[in-house]
Amino acid sequence: MNRPTPGRRTRAVYFFCQAIATAAWWLVVATSPGWRAWFSFGDDEGLLWQFLPADLVFWCAGSLAVGCGEWLRASWTSTLRLVLCGGMGCSVLHSLALATLTGAGWTGVFLMLPALGMTVWLTWIATCFRS
Repeated sequence: MNRPTPGRRTRAVYFFCQAIATAAWWLVVATSPGWRAWFSFGDDEGLLWQFLPADLVFWCAGSLAVGCGEWLRASWTSTLRLVLCGGMGCSVLHSLALATLTGAGWTGVFLMLPALGMTVWLTWIATCFRS
């Protein structure tokens, strides 16, 4: 059986955790108005909810797919990691723009930046060192 290398195993666990954390975060946001207030862009909650589809596709499903690809040593994993970086980057930039325009929602931006940074870093390490 093809077991993942330590580098691939580490990346797989990270991406699995990222997918679970994103899903859990949205569950809490959906069920707790007090929590939602920390992440809304001003009084319009619709601006927050517009991130749900992209987060489910990229942050949740994308991270889960990359984690599975890393674990299975699949050949398509490197391409999917780059797609994930692009999707997450777009989401972060959109959130940053809305936070700048509305003056609110900065908590979400500051939570997304480390996740994006880690995803980009893991992608760079995997690409440059082929581990």
